Amino acid sequence: MDPNAIIDSYVADVVRHLPRRQRADVASELRSLLDDELGGRAADAGRPADSALAMELLTAFGAPQDVADRYRPAGFTIIRPSDAPRFTWIALGGVGLIWAITLPAIMLGVIPVTGWDYGADTWWGRLTVWWLGPGIGALWWPGVVITYTLIGALVDHRRESRQTAWAPAPPRTIDRDLISRPGTIAAIAAATVGATIVIALPWLASWAHWLPEPAIQALALDPEFLQWRAPWIIPYWAAELVLYVLVLIAGRWTVSTLRARAVLSLAGATLLLWWSLAGPVFVSPATDTTARLILATLAACIATDAVIAYRRSRSTSRRTPSLV
Repeated sequence: MDPNAIIDSYVADVVRHLPRRQRADVASELRSLLDDELGGRAADAGRPADSALAMELLTAFGAPQDVADRYRPAGFTIIRPSDAPRFTWIALGGVGLIWAITLPAIMLGVIPVTGWDYGADTWWGRLTVWWLGPGIGALWWPGVVITYTLIGALVDHRRESRQTAWAPAPPRTIDRDLISRPGTIAAIAAATVGATIVIALPWLASWAHWLPEPAIQALALDPEFLQWRAPWIIPYWAAELVLYVLVLIAGRWTVSTLRARAVLSLAGATLLLWWSLAGPVFVSPATDTTARLILATLAACIATDAVIAYRRSRSTSRRTPSLV
């Protein structure tokens, strides 16, 4: 077979994958390149160009679609390879978090459906309701993450398309262990007020008598919860208060205070999860279901903070051994 015919067929296959406006230029450039390469190989072999040399050249050059991709104008990247692991963790981690919160709430809370007599209060009935509701519904989160990523990619693409001169960023020093003393004081004050309100909740009717009776009844705490589970929050809050006062005095987080924060956060997450799973918190079923869902969410957030604090303590000890 004529080697020129083989190259012509190959070039036609390549440009077929390209936009029409590029085909003529790419065909001419590619044809010239392949002719030169084939001539060089024939000279090296000491014989005229033939079909075997042409096929050997084109096989090494690559599949027509791959070659066409080299000539195709570059588009924009939605997810950079370096961001792919973080994207996966955020998308799948969000689904896992929603499942971890909603599944115990459905399995342990009030019966999630009405008008369904058979099996409504069995484990498989609750599991079915969970899966058809929050279970599948949790997939909205990857959709939100993908939409946000698409919008961000479009914005970055428009920004990068503007021809601006690159300039180095000015050097800066970031010490993430330093704290804002005014902010810390405000946080301690807000936490103290919040803790006071929660501790006074059992006597709500006496100090908030202006509230309507349905609201007072909705916020009535379960007696068993008050007797056995609620008191553990007081030593936990006291330890948190001492820790943040020490950090406020030091003006920064140290390895010791970060480790103490990790331990306290882990204890707080365990306590809230215990509250959520061990039985009713409020007398009212509707209030109790909502409260236990919120407690489970807070437990997940505080557990995350425990991990962050522990990892920061490890990085701080490596960076500044004097702060251990």
